[in-house]
Amino acid sequence: MTRFEQNSRGSPPTGVFIQSALDALTAHIAILDEDGVIIGVNEAWNRFATDNDFSDSNSGIGLNYLDICERAAGINAEEAPLVAKGLRRIMADPRRDFYLEYPCHGAGIKRWFVMHVTCFEWENKRRYIVAHQNVTELKMVQVALAESKQQLQAIFDNVMNGIVTVNVRGVIESVNPAMLQIFGYSALEELIGQPLQNLLSGSLQDMPASKLIEHLQYTHNHETTGRRADGQDFPIYIALNPVRLGKRQVYISIIQDITERKRMEAELLEKERLRIELEKERELRDLKNRFIAMMSHELRTPLASIMLSGDMLKVYGDKASDEEKLMYLENIRVQIEQITELIQDVQTINRDSGPNGVFLPEVKDLVTYVHSIVEEFQLTHHKTHVITFETSLDELFTLFDTKLMRRILNNLLSNAIKYSVQGDTIAVTLSNGKSRARLRVRDHGIGIPEEDLKHLFEPFHRATNVDQIPGTGLGLSITKQAVEIHRGKINVESNTDADNHGTTVTIDLPVVLE
Repeated sequence: MTRFEQNSRGSPPTGVFIQSALDALTAHIAILDEDGVIIGVNEAWNRFATDNDFSDSNSGIGLNYLDICERAAGINAEEAPLVAKGLRRIMADPRRDFYLEYPCHGAGIKRWFVMHVTCFEWENKRRYIVAHQNVTELKMVQVALAESKQQLQAIFDNVMNGIVTVNVRGVIESVNPAMLQIFGYSALEELIGQPLQNLLSGSLQDMPASKLIEHLQYTHNHETTGRRADGQDFPIYIALNPVRLGKRQVYISIIQDITERKRMEAELLEKERLRIELEKERELRDLKNRFIAMMSHELRTPLASIMLSGDMLKVYGDKASDEEKLMYLENIRVQIEQITELIQDVQTINRDSGPNGVFLPEVKDLVTYVHSIVEEFQLTHHKTHVITFETSLDELFTLFDTKLMRRILNNLLSNAIKYSVQGDTIAVTLSNGKSRARLRVRDHGIGIPEEDLKHLFEPFHRATNVDQIPGTGLGLSITKQAVEIHRGKINVESNTDADNHGTTVTIDLPVVLE
């Protein structure tokens, strides 16, 4: 028999049964008599006393529990008097019970217990059950949850973005302090219970709650206009997502005040606009300078020649033969045509069509036409360059403007001759693919530096390696315009390497029949 059994006055079978039942419990249990003396304990109490080096070898049996509590010192000194006070209250009124949660930490270990004291009758005498239940695991979970809640609350209270919770009817249930700052309210109560629409402006303000929630859930761009407490509108970003809280469906919305971002975006746009305007102004200034330089250079030679021929006629007209007079007049006519052609080139780059301001396409054989232009250049330049024409086509009828096509070929062949040394070969090829004609002109001239290729089609721009070779910088610009009028594409590949220099211009034109 244990001490509890020895002190119990029931029959041995009853005492054994009660002791066995108490020993099976995990709680540390002690039975007190009417004076508070410990008259029995269970096995869990014994183990706890042994594990914690309790000074009494009988685990406290025979000691007054009230005295132990009132004299307690150390770790549980604060809770012990509360236990004694609660126990005396039950002794005074047996109908009551006493409940206390308290820490009981040991060396390197944290523990929490729940103490429960109740009164019962045994053989017409009042007895008290003191049960200490270890709730450390539950308490650790509670502590972790509390810490997590504190962390979440700290984030909720200190985050810069507004956080608002609304129910399925769109009514605000909670907000964080940032919402007050963003919308200019002074107390949380001013927002709680209000419809979410009160925070919005424009069409969203008049939208039914269900439609508004659906709109905010599934619309990708959530930038809209909010309305502050003073009625002032301002730009916001709002996102809304559904959340299940138990059996309830709620929606959590994140709101950002994007006033500063919009201001910065506006500043960037204004800076970009000014940059573009300044860039255009610089380009126009450069264009003007190139135009003036080109005109002064290209006009000087023909004007000087015209002046010389005029002076010769004026001074020696009466002595010159008719043949000499015709020579001077022919020179004046040729120089005037050169100036006229230069002016037409300048006019062409400002038009949407050919030199005459109109696009007059007709169906012709492109093979025959290109061949005829090449033959003209072969006849004119046969002493200085070898110009070849290759094609596997017998004919290729398509729609093109003959004047513009002549301008394209003239510019490409003239450039190839101008920037190639005497004796070089200039190859012209014509082929066709799926619904297109490909015209290619290749030379072995000085080539175009890589840094100039990106400016190649700009009016008046000339490559940096042309030196004193005459030119206006308009040829390729006009060529590109003429190609694009035909809905074609032009591509230039060039190399300035000593072993592999030269330029290839490829033009793709759609094959179109009326």
